[in-house]
Amino acid sequence: VFQNLSDRFQSTAGYELFAEKRIAFAEHLRRLPMGYFTAGNLGRISSILSSDMVFIEENSMNVVADVGSDLFAQAILTVFLFTLHPLLGAAALVTVLLVMLLARRMDREAVKNSNRRQASIEALTDAVLEYTEGLAVSKSFRRTGESAGCLRQGFRQMTEANLAFEAEHTPYERGFQLLYGLGTTAILALSVWLLERGALPVGSFVGVLLFLFSMFSPLKHLYQMYTRMTIMRTALDRMNAVLAEEPIPNAGAASLSAAAAHEIEFRDVSFAYGETEVLHDLSFTADRGEMVALVGESGSGKTTAANLLARFWDVSNGSIFVRGTDIRQLPLKDLMAQISMVFQKVYLFEDTVYNNIAMGKPDATREEVMTAAKKARCYDFIMKLPYGFDTVLAEGGASLSGGERQRISIARCILKDAPIVILDEATASIDAENEAAIHAAMSALCRDKTTLVIAHRLHTIRNADQILVIDGGTVAERGTHEELIARQGKYRHMIQLQEQLSEEASA
Repeated sequence: VFQNLSDRFQSTAGYELFAEKRIAFAEHLRRLPMGYFTAGNLGRISSILSSDMVFIEENSMNVVADVGSDLFAQAILTVFLFTLHPLLGAAALVTVLLVMLLARRMDREAVKNSNRRQASIEALTDAVLEYTEGLAVSKSFRRTGESAGCLRQGFRQMTEANLAFEAEHTPYERGFQLLYGLGTTAILALSVWLLERGALPVGSFVGVLLFLFSMFSPLKHLYQMYTRMTIMRTALDRMNAVLAEEPIPNAGAASLSAAAAHEIEFRDVSFAYGETEVLHDLSFTADRGEMVALVGESGSGKTTAANLLARFWDVSNGSIFVRGTDIRQLPLKDLMAQISMVFQKVYLFEDTVYNNIAMGKPDATREEVMTAAKKARCYDFIMKLPYGFDTVLAEGGASLSGGERQRISIARCILKDAPIVILDEATASIDAENEAAIHAAMSALCRDKTTLVIAHRLHTIRNADQILVIDGGTVAERGTHEELIARQGKYRHMIQLQEQLSEEASA
């Protein structure tokens, strides 16, 4: 009955505990700066969720129960021998202490090898993610075999790490077995000697013989589980290392000012990725309803500036204001309520079209969602899908074209109706037919909104109220299209270069 109750409670406790842990882990991840997810940590996060947490939840409760049971049973057996004769108890106690000393030495090696083993799993996860993401490119160049080199190396390293883990553990296992054997032999020899001297009754001697080969069974079982305990400890350390990462501070309690001079203001903003500073004293303003375009060469800092406005990172120096309030003083949910973003690379969730659009406003009515879809020029193609708005999309929106995914992302921004819109290269990889529809959708999205546009196709921002040419992380030129053309500087050169490329492509 008690075994049944124990199994029932133990089998669910680990899963219930780590269901809560996964939620806490996800809550922490969403508060981390975006830089954490672009620093090669995706493999670590994936291996923690798919390997470390699974191992702990499947083993933790059994291990905890067995450890308690083994320690209690070994203590009882040792006390039992002391009651028969102090020498027998002393022999058992010395054996237990020697095993514990050997285990302490094994612990140092086991932790080192467990770290290596878990690191190999993380490296393999990284290799699998990289290989699958680049599979289409590899196939197109008929290099699926060569490109799997990192994958094969990852499997090989994980195999070597596992074998090394076992190889390092084996000598200690032999040492344990030797100590158990010597301890058992010592107890048997002492029992015979005490029996011959009349210091141990026959009944007690028979009792020792009955328990002799089980005398150290609890200790054996305890250290047979030691490998699992070491892996669990390493897995917990890896999980806690991620939980120890500093999140974006969110203690602000300020509110937006309705009478602010500017909707957006960058004031002497500098930002560095690690040791590399990519923005240097960047300053500009955008008033309510204005369109401000950021142009410049790749790597000049345009997208970084937009990400700083959305507080994906915090500035290194300077300040960013929205309606006169430093965004670091605003609660994150209040800041994000003011901003809609349309990315160049759109991600749609494996859910219905309706739910993907309704992300912009979870309490929206069905009519509001459909109205947003019509404004984003995606209603017609949605209605042609097998189940219309209730069609479940493939992960990432893979079942739709790039232009269709883009228009759905615009629809959810239209539904959100935030006063600030960030467009990050929204038409950079779109064909001409889709580009016309997307421009119409973006016109509906940006109407009466303050818009920050990042663009490579310069003809799309000719009507911007202000164009900033970003060069080397700072503003090299600013003005309207006509003003910058008349200045005959970097902007005019970029326009001429694009016109030349366009003529060559047409020819």
